[in-house]
Amino acid sequence: MSTLKEKLSNIPTMDEKYVEQTFMDIAESILYDGYIKVRDEYRIYVKTVEFYFHAEEGSIFHISDPIVYHRNGKFPGMNLPYFPLLTLHAHASGFDITFENEQYKYRASALIRAYAIYDVKSKSFIKNEKGKIYDDRSTFLYNYLNGFSLDNNNDIEWVEEKSKVLHDIPDPSPRRNVYVYVDGNKTDEKDMRPWSFTRKNDIEP
Repeated sequence: MSTLKEKLSNIPTMDEKYVEQTFMDIAESILYDGYIKVRDEYRIYVKTVEFYFHAEEGSIFHISDPIVYHRNGKFPGMNLPYFPLLTLHAHASGFDITFENEQYKYRASALIRAYAIYDVKSKSFIKNEKGKIYDDRSTFLYNYLNGFSLDNNNDIEWVEEKSKVLHDIPDPSPRRNVYVYVDGNKTDEKDMRPWSFTRKNDIEP
């Protein structure tokens, strides 16, 4: 079985349908085959993941996704360096697991759209104010992904661990609040690309 890192590094074709199949494969790993370890305090299990993919100028790909935060042209006059594989990127909409590629000139990321937080010390999931373990407020992850030492890069890591429950094929659907752009301008037409995937069954640590 391929690891998440191996899957993130394998998008060798410019065909959009193949890219979508690759998203499905990556989603299965993120949703079912591991978690984000935060020191020895928390585990973050992903319930829903949304994908973003944008080809930069000169890329062999022809896929435009202007909503991508980390790309050239987002901030005038700035060409942004490419993130290393499996970088956690915090931005105004939450946290991405990135898989950009400088050789093929594309920006790609998986937004943690919904998740559950497992408290290692109490051996239980943390419930939100509605009494549920799942939370779809990606920005609220800053409560857990924060306060890391500048002198230690091992505070947070992806841990490969196959789910104890049977894999269901994640449900593909359009991303939330994403719209079509024409000539750099946002339209009222919803972007219907099926780049969001949700785990069907419950999470078990």
